[in-house]
Amino acid sequence: MRISSLTLGLVDTNTYFIEDDNHLLLIDPSSESDRIIKKLNQMNKPLKAILLTHAHYDHIGALDDIINKYNVPVYMHDEEFDFLKDPEKNGAAKFKQYGMPQVISDAKPLSIEEGPATIEGFHFSVLHTPGHSPGSLSYVFKNFAVVGDTLFNNGIGRTDLYRGDYETLVDSIKDKLFELDGDLPLFPGHGPYTTVDDEQLNPFLNG
Repeated sequence: MRISSLTLGLVDTNTYFIEDDNHLLLIDPSSESDRIIKKLNQMNKPLKAILLTHAHYDHIGALDDIINKYNVPVYMHDEEFDFLKDPEKNGAAKFKQYGMPQVISDAKPLSIEEGPATIEGFHFSVLHTPGHSPGSLSYVFKNFAVVGDTLFNNGIGRTDLYRGDYETLVDSIKDKLFELDGDLPLFPGHGPYTTVDDEQLNPFLNG
């Protein structure tokens, strides 16, 4: 199983492509749908599903374009279904004064819960890692994990957006992500990958 990415949009959000020998999963179609579609065409394998780590505007900007073209299911935590249609909740409204488009999606997502999951031969574990947002999810595959905006390379997700909470975020990182193998690559929503071992001295984890 392999992972690759594109960094897209106004705030450099990572969109991830997970592939095995036969199929593809897409995680967080952030924006610039033309670039996502071009990469999917180059990979030349059928897209089977979209996974969302969370439903903030910068992770869902290309969602409807991809759904309309590929007609695949979207999986996310049901705590954030209403974020898709509400710029106040998905964070876009906070940046309206700077010319940020107000992102609204017509997707009809399916709920995915914490625990083991299988989609078209992809086997992975789902961790509920709230704090940056109430329904933030991390997806743990055999050789890597995609952790959204929960944990960054020498940073953590912001907690000043709708229903963000610092203490909850730190608990998610320490109780969930830090229980993963120390050398497992963790791919975040922004910036380069990191590992559990590399984040033990993360300066943002101790207030």
